[in-house]
Amino acid sequence: MSQPGTVALTVEHDGSVQAIAFSPDSTRFASGGSDSVLRVRGTGVGAPLDVPCEGSVSAIAFGPDGAALAVADFEQVFLRSGATGAVIWQGPLEPGSSVNTVRFAPDGKVVATTDQVVVLLDGATGATSRKITVDTPRIADVDLSADGTRVVLAIDERHGGDHRNAGSARVLELATGAEITRLTPDDAVLAVAFSPDASLVLCCAADDTTRMFQADDGTQLWPTADDVEDQVTAPNCLAFDPKGKWTVVGGSDGLARVLEAESGVEKGRAPKLAPGLPDPGLGAVTHVAFGPNGKVAASASIDNVVRLFNLDGKERYAVPTDEVLAMEFSPDGRWLGIGSFGRALLIDNGEPGPG
Repeated sequence: MSQPGTVALTVEHDGSVQAIAFSPDSTRFASGGSDSVLRVRGTGVGAPLDVPCEGSVSAIAFGPDGAALAVADFEQVFLRSGATGAVIWQGPLEPGSSVNTVRFAPDGKVVATTDQVVVLLDGATGATSRKITVDTPRIADVDLSADGTRVVLAIDERHGGDHRNAGSARVLELATGAEITRLTPDDAVLAVAFSPDASLVLCCAADDTTRMFQADDGTQLWPTADDVEDQVTAPNCLAFDPKGKWTVVGGSDGLARVLEAESGVEKGRAPKLAPGLPDPGLGAVTHVAFGPNGKVAASASIDNVVRLFNLDGKERYAVPTDEVLAMEFSPDGRWLGIGSFGRALLIDNGEPGPG
């Protein structure tokens, strides 16, 4: 077994790699981006698969059984065979609008978004089951509940003809399109995440706050009015741990903070800085993620370093990279996938620990 932090696989691309995904069994790794080629590689053995696409690939998702891939290919969603790359179905969500995200629900339906619509597609045919138009775009981020029945949207209103420094986090019922609740900070919402049971929503906003609220009624759990100033971390990316106990928030100050989900109290931060030393000039954290066992988290920052660390912030490895555009753990926790300029990387985390 290679040393944790070893780059185990490099997948060359002729352009930026904006989308990556692992198969549910962690044996395949897919990447795509501006060079209009979907590349699928085995994390161990396996023949490579290169599939020409029509435009820039912005998102990839493997189906629940790993047999098919949903690909956001410029203005269209393609469902492709995971074995051959052949097109099963294709279609635009909104003519003239690029597709930004694709996700699979547990029942095989596909959820896809542009800047202003959320579309639920039949997994077998690609037929539209539901289209939800957001009244004040842009959709900056989206998360799908584990049961596939709800989405939460991060709305950034700083764009378009009616732009303003405003935004919201909105929880929607996919089957009906009905809005269940929303939280409205003092500026654009940048990122959102459901807790594993979808009862809570974590969001961060351009007003320099990270907030936790109840998905059903919008009640803000933290921070309270008394401690809101203590929670400022210049946040821009976040994630829930798979067990729902912890969250990780990345900030423009160059730190990734692990916070208790129930209270928002900080447990640790990475990198750990020794007291009394000069400011090392850390770059803003752009991506964070939790390993599937909930015991480690990863961050990527614009000073071109990917870090894996324990919940208390103790570093397990730091790997120099080009600027990271996408980051994801494999479902078994063994690998950390990275998309950057000109390549996708597979970093070895070492043997996954018990859940």
